[in-house]
Amino acid sequence: MQSSGRRLTLGELQQIDSLISLAQERGLDLGDEVKVQSEICCCGAIAATAHGNIVFPERDQEIIRQIAALESQIDYAPTLGQLIEARAALLREAEGSQ
Repeated sequence: MQSSGRRLTLGELQQIDSLISLAQERGLDLGDEVKVQSEICCCGAIAATAHGNIVFPERDQEIIRQIAALESQIDYAPTLGQLIEARAALLREAEGSQ
């Protein structure tokens, strides 16, 4: 894994942890691909909109629709094992920079 030269933020770590947790909750094995779906995309904006929890202005709703459309075109999906390895590497990197 290449170093990005910056520290991992708590939010980024939480996003990775959430992906790992959802994948495990769904019974994925280490070699299974983790396809990001709208329910866990983009800070939860799509999920919140879909469930009516947050009302976004029309312009923002259009942006969210575009994000969902683009997201569905992503072909690459890391495996659960790759996500876990990436998380560990990022944590080691963050520890080393302290």
